[in-house]
Amino acid sequence: MNKIRQKINAAGWVTGCAASTMLILAMMTGCGPAVTKPADAGTNVPLSYGWKYACAITNAAIDLSDRGQAQKKIALAYLAEGDPEKARACAIQIEDWSRGMALAAIAEWLVTHGEKVKAEAMLPELETCGFTAKDWQRDYLRSTIIRIQALLGRGNDVAQGAAKFNAHSSLGGDVAANLALALAKTGRVDEATGILNNLAKTNGLDTADASVRGYLDLVVSGQINPGTATQMILSAWTTTERVKPYRRWELQLKVIDAMATHGLADQARECLDQVASNIIGAVRLPVDIQISMLGEASVLWNKLGDRGKSQGMIDAAEKSIGRKLEVIFQPFAYAKLAETYAATGDLAKARAYYLRALDIAIELVNRRPRAIAGVDVCVLLTGHKEVMDGDIQKKLERLAGTFDAAQP
Repeated sequence: MNKIRQKINAAGWVTGCAASTMLILAMMTGCGPAVTKPADAGTNVPLSYGWKYACAITNAAIDLSDRGQAQKKIALAYLAEGDPEKARACAIQIEDWSRGMALAAIAEWLVTHGEKVKAEAMLPELETCGFTAKDWQRDYLRSTIIRIQALLGRGNDVAQGAAKFNAHSSLGGDVAANLALALAKTGRVDEATGILNNLAKTNGLDTADASVRGYLDLVVSGQINPGTATQMILSAWTTTERVKPYRRWELQLKVIDAMATHGLADQARECLDQVASNIIGAVRLPVDIQISMLGEASVLWNKLGDRGKSQGMIDAAEKSIGRKLEVIFQPFAYAKLAETYAATGDLAKARAYYLRALDIAIELVNRRPRAIAGVDVCVLLTGHKEVMDGDIQKKLERLAGTFDAAQP
């Protein structure tokens, strides 16, 4: 089960003249170790607490990776809230390779939000992060740099970067998909489409996965007409059949979202019925991952105007928690249910499940899983601050207090 969870999670990552002094100094420090200090959270109460929890993972050297992952989650949550400066304030304090991944996500956000000059300025820093990482982490970071170059339309740089990758690298598909994106950004849509079509036919689960994501990238690139976008969405759906179950369903949910957004509502409903049935019937899928997927399916049904089926996904998720689920994963599962209820308009049930998630997190004996659980709850709460009330804030404070005492 843990191997399945790891594979799914692995599949699934600013400055200027007005930047603060801390951010400017951070640009000068490269990607070496940093002193962990609480990021200024402003008025974002959940992420302020989440950062405290992430920084509380300090009891052993082996926890460095977990701390980096938790801190990255908070940085990306700030980014999702539209605050790249606070995201960077968190990212520069991460001490492992997650730092580079968080910074890469910030650079990508800047490109897609019209801040290309700032994104360009981050490339040397990202390249330093890539050179200082080790083994597969180095390749992964370098592939993210290629993606940012692709988004910037720097086709020559993408081609040169792609040439450095081993033909047998599991990231070869990602690099090819990013080359297609770079070509599309410069108006060479036919060539980009040809690369993705060939990639979709190539043997290998990783290449199929990359091809699906590549098609979806082109759909949102702004470089193709509606008819071509429709064809790419349908090609993406067909290609998902070559990806392993579990990851296949995760990708299919993204394709269905694209269908719903681009006027293919009937196809989206038909496909969502199929995917939801597979997710509910999965026996070996870890329960927390199943609940997360069902939550996404519920939101999609709501987007498609079927409140009955949306509630049906939530009901199925609630039943799944009744299966054997390790207590350390329960806070995430209940918080995901809460997030789904909030997204579909039931704030009372959302509050109840957030409180339940926090209650379980508070009672976790060991410091590391308790902190990770707190981070997960805060991230899932952030997008729905309308749910926040005095009871939830008291629970957040109580959880924070468990890290002040001398506990394991």
